[in-house]
Amino acid sequence: MPRIFRHYVSYHLLALLGMEAWIVFASAFAGLQLDRLGLEPFDPGPGPILPKALVLTVLALILLHFCQLYDLRRVYGRRELFLRLFLAFAGIYLLMAALGYSTPALRLGRGAFAFSFVLSFIAVFCIRLAYEHLLQSARNRRRLLLLGSGRPAQIIADAVNGSHPQYEVVGCVDGRPDLAENQLNGVRILGTMGDLGTISRTTRPDILVVAVTERRQSLPVPAILDCKLKGIDVEDWPDFYEKLTGKILLTDLRPSWLIFSDGFRRRGATLAVKRAIDLGLGIAGLTVALPLLPLIALLIKLDSRGPVFYRQERLGEGGQPFWLVKFRSMRPDAEERSGPIWAGERDPRVTRVGRFLRHSRLDELPQLINVVRGQMSLIGPRPERPAFVSQLQEKIPFYIHRLAVKPGITGWAQVKYHYGASVEDALEKLQYDFYYIKNLSIFLDLLILLQTLQVVIFARGSR
Repeated sequence: MPRIFRHYVSYHLLALLGMEAWIVFASAFAGLQLDRLGLEPFDPGPGPILPKALVLTVLALILLHFCQLYDLRRVYGRRELFLRLFLAFAGIYLLMAALGYSTPALRLGRGAFAFSFVLSFIAVFCIRLAYEHLLQSARNRRRLLLLGSGRPAQIIADAVNGSHPQYEVVGCVDGRPDLAENQLNGVRILGTMGDLGTISRTTRPDILVVAVTERRQSLPVPAILDCKLKGIDVEDWPDFYEKLTGKILLTDLRPSWLIFSDGFRRRGATLAVKRAIDLGLGIAGLTVALPLLPLIALLIKLDSRGPVFYRQERLGEGGQPFWLVKFRSMRPDAEERSGPIWAGERDPRVTRVGRFLRHSRLDELPQLINVVRGQMSLIGPRPERPAFVSQLQEKIPFYIHRLAVKPGITGWAQVKYHYGASVEDALEKLQYDFYYIKNLSIFLDLLILLQTLQVVIFARGSR
């Protein structure tokens, strides 16, 4: 699985992105070129052809993403796939028509418009059907052999069997002879460590994942080296798990892996660009939202007594406290009796207007002030309350280290996991936060922004 700016992206996703981008671009470019053949309906409209084809291609990738067609863990039937693709392409070409109306240089002629729509939709649908067919064929899956049958091996087997059909676990190898031919989460134990050479020749794996916690005098190093020299990928289980899930499993991790792993770099240029983006988008967001602010304030005041804004102490980078600003969405006395507690499902403390603000994420607009001030970033781990940090760092390993970077309005954990309201949820989100801290880059920030738009549009994960 390749890394793009330190973020893991599957070959399957890259292949789909490349093919579909090329199809949309080529169909638009071809349709716009047809007027040179003297065909009357194919009027390319004013302006150069290349920008129109590029804008249409970018719109296509964004709308296909919003329709969850690049989430490869989801498998759709033919009817649902057809419907999702049709809705996505209808949205793509409607947006392009609106852009052409407002910006004549981006206008497509009617003939080119229809030609590109029909050709690209049919071609992408056929490619998706072919991809599903290839995915269902065992011959196109990467064969994975596990070295070990303990908890790490069980975790990897669960992750692969749960939502990654591009891999096939062929079995595992364990150090105890009495476990041979038993089952591990539906995976057969094929033999002992000493049998690795023979087993690798018979099963012909593409990947050997070393999932052994205690390695002193137990690893069959010559057999592993032989696998490596034969072209089999050999990976440590924490690295493979990170690629597979987009998070770092902290409960079973050796601290030395974090120390010696490739990551946790904070280059000055990256931080400078990140800060520039925060300032630019923060100021732009406040400017665009300015007409909404009085209306939201009026609705809050009409709905319940109390202040319009809600200030709450949070911990920022390096554990520095700051006051986070939000639109008030709960009753003013929400925590007078209970003290600091997590918001629950259908929380009775939330007001009627507050529920709408939370679902639409409008309650978080004032946090752009914290972003402009430099207390927060647009992207990062969610800022937590001091009381919760004190509680969670006693129960969750490495929790305090999420304060290594600026907190954010949105982040990798927010787009990958639902709202957290327990210690277990906090641990799960921390594992995504560590992935973000380890692989921090502008590319990952832009990817999170794109996925955040999808979350906001479909109102997922709010309480």
